[in-house]
Amino acid sequence: MLRFALGRLIQGIVALLVVLTVVFALARLSGDYATLIAPPDASAEAIKAIQVKLGLDRPIVVQYFAYLGDLFTGNLGDSLSFGSPVSELVGAALPDTLVLAGVAFVFAVVVGVPLGLLAGTKSGGWIDAAVRFLALIGQSVPSFWLGILLVFMFAVNIPILPASGQSGFLSIILPAIALGAFPLASVTRLTRSAVLEVIGKDQTLFLRAKGVGRARLAWHTLRNASLPVVTLSGIQLGNLISGTIVIETLFAWPGMGQLAIQAINNRDYTLIQGVVIVNTVVFIVLLFLIDISYGVLDPRIRRGRD
Repeated sequence: MLRFALGRLIQGIVALLVVLTVVFALARLSGDYATLIAPPDASAEAIKAIQVKLGLDRPIVVQYFAYLGDLFTGNLGDSLSFGSPVSELVGAALPDTLVLAGVAFVFAVVVGVPLGLLAGTKSGGWIDAAVRFLALIGQSVPSFWLGILLVFMFAVNIPILPASGQSGFLSIILPAIALGAFPLASVTRLTRSAVLEVIGKDQTLFLRAKGVGRARLAWHTLRNASLPVVTLSGIQLGNLISGTIVIETLFAWPGMGQLAIQAINNRDYTLIQGVVIVNTVVFIVLLFLIDISYGVLDPRIRRGRD
């Protein structure tokens, strides 16, 4: 297991280096970085001073290794619009995004997995049709439209939940539902498909022939159908963390999405770069944890066999 985990860790580090290199290259290929961040009426001397301050006057190779060195020591630079270290701004915003994404993820998994299991075990019936119909709607409705609808229903017409801001647990319900609707539908559909595949296998038919109880049979089915569901759930969690911009803006939720919008509006390229890098690191860590969970759930994977 240790060898398997070490191999996946090396792959994750390589992927992270590739992404960091791409971010570095894109920042330089988009034009003169100093000119981009300087005020529109900045003089040539002022732009030159910015280049010297940020080290942009050095050779590109030196800039690259200095960039990597700063990142691995936690230095993401200083925000041009806030005047504070990017690491502090991201560190203050990331927990709020993680809370929102975490609640949306729990909502998607806790509701989606049982619905998919129910639909798979009742394949062909009205329950299966109803679940598939709801899942199709969940994947078709844009999150921002669903968010507006939820605000209209439960904050305007029936004012039982706050429409925006962060003021306790009730304030997270509407944005979490709007954010978690799409992954819920995806988890439901994939769980149903995986359950149908497991039900048709010989070992499941053998357990049925032996007269195994429903609870044990459901556990066997869900355990054997868990690998694709775990993969999708992990990827969806990464998407939730990195894709909260619209929902956070709609519900005025103070997180990474709001921070990214402010950075874009202020042309704060250092802060934008920091947000992208942190989101990438979080996503790669989640993929690493998914690989490890694969090895735990199926020993054949960590032994290198399919």
